[in-house]
This record gives sequence, C-alpha cells and structure tokens, in this order.
Amino acid sequence: MIRFSDISGNPVMDTSTATTVGRVEAPIIDPVARKVVGFRIRKSAGPGSVLLWGALAGLGPDALTVNSVERLAAPPDELKSRSGKKLDVLKRRVLTEHGHPLGKVKDIEFDPADGRVTSLMLKDSFVDGGRLLGIGQYAVVVTG
Repeated sequence: MIRFSDISGNPVMDTSTATTVGRVEAPIIDPVARKVVGFRIRKSAGPGSVLLWGALAGLGPDALTVNSVERLAAPPDELKSRSGKKLDVLKRRVLTEHGHPLGKVKDIEFDPADGRVTSLMLKDSFVDGGRLLGIGQYAVVVTG
C-alpha cells in the first residue's frame, strides 16, 4: 500500500526523454469503483493536466512515469467534474450515511497495483476504503 502523501509533489517523468513533465497534485478518485483512477498534474508539459491510471508506465516512491508526454491529457467527459479541485478528497469532511461526522481526510492509502482505495486517513483514525459511498463538495460519505 502507498499513501498519497508519499507521492504528492513528486515528478512525473517521461521515460522516452528522461525529463520531468509535471508534478503530482491530487488523486482523482471514483467513489463507485473505490479506486484512484488518475492524478491531477500541475506544471504539465503535456496537452492536458490529467494522468489517467491506465496511462501510467510506473508508480514508484520517487516518481510516476509515462512513456510519452502526450499521456498528460484533458480528462475524459465522465471525469471532467471529478478531476477539478471542487471534488478533491483531501481535507474534506467525512460523514456517515446517517450524517454523523467522523473527521476530515488527511491522506488516502491505496494499492499501487490497481489503485484500489484501502483507507481514508483521518486525524486520529481511519475509515476502510470499502466504506466509501460518495465524494461531494460538502463531504465524503461513507457507510456506517
């Protein structure tokens, strides 16, 4: 497992030119699939600022790699709203489906093999990623 904080700000490297083509800014999470489906990239040298999970060549502790700068692209229509800052999961309050507050998301932990969200890390506790129901502008909603 890897925490987003372990890769936040890390370079995105184009393996064909061995150059930095951007920096990791935020995870893009599909709450239905409960997976990281991509990353928003700042200072992108590509045609867009989203790196989809399927476009990754590698994800390591020092860098994310792509085989072409063209992999940094505009988000597909189904991810346009989800890839913006308004639906970032970090620092967002967490509520149960019954409206009880649990805290704010400090970090997320996910499987680097497939992007599955394993935990939402709160200040003093964590919520299992399998409890994730939705991510909105007001809160992240989980079961329980």
